[in-house]
Amino acid sequence: MKASAETESAVDIYEMEDCLEQAIKEITTTMFDCNSEIIPVENVDSIPPGLSAIVGFGGKLSGNISIHLSPGSACTLASNMLGMEIKEIDEIVADAMGEMVNMLAGGMKKCACKHEDLFKISVPSIVYGADYSTRSPKNSERLLMGIKTGSSTYSIQLILVNS
Repeated sequence: MKASAETESAVDIYEMEDCLEQAIKEITTTMFDCNSEIIPVENVDSIPPGLSAIVGFGGKLSGNISIHLSPGSACTLASNMLGMEIKEIDEIVADAMGEMVNMLAGGMKKCACKHEDLFKISVPSIVYGADYSTRSPKNSERLLMGIKTGSSTYSIQLILVNS
């Protein structure tokens, strides 16, 4: 009987994708006063160089969510979020993008965990520079989405670790 209860509460990557899309729309409408659209990943400014903001989560579901942005997109989004002009990646941009991925993770959790607490989220980690890459564990599912918010493009990556 326990196994069937676990199966009923399992959330797959497609449900998480729907939750992520809802979170994106809510955040960009509220924080950037504009709409976002999903675009082909090939149409996103390529990185590196760039910035990646990552939030891990663990519990009944484990994995991470990350946003990957070019320097221009990161500065534009941070400028719009904070109401000030920013031209280069600095600690302010890093903090703003950390807050953005944190809001995405929180929005995804709110949607996915309606009936039970499936996971806890970590504090954001920020990586930026000209030479870095991210990898997912072998036993994971990976979802990559291209997003356009205003004039900025970026990608969102969701990793669900299969246990």
